Amino acid sequence: MSVHLCTADGRDLKVNAWNWGTLHELVERAGWFDEDTWAPLRYNGGVELDAAATARLAELLATEVLPRMRPGERALLDGSITDVPDDGTFYRGEDELWKNYSLDHDVLVAIIEFLRAAGGPVSVQ
Repeated sequence: MSVHLCTADGRDLKVNAWNWGTLHELVERAGWFDEDTWAPLRYNGGVELDAAATARLAELLATEVLPRMRPGERALLDGSITDVPDDGTFYRGEDELWKNYSLDHDVLVAIIEFLRAAGGPVSVQ
């Protein structure tokens, strides 16, 4: 399961759903975009962020999320940061599903770099 971020000129970045889900939740909680713009990007449905929104997302991630993390750390759904590595366990219990989601520092850096280099709109597929 993954999400593909795609530029108009065909470049793409594959992000696993666990990392993307966490990024999406963090952005949603921060209220950086209105619901009509951001909510459809939760899943890989071919929705597009225009050039201005793409640049804004890159900047906000770089200035608001990345400074809170160091290499080897990951953000959890609630916004907390941990240095405990993901052990790969797939949690199935309703009260533990949140444990499946986290955003790794290196994935966040790759997303920021991709968005900054996009130079235009980015679709989420």
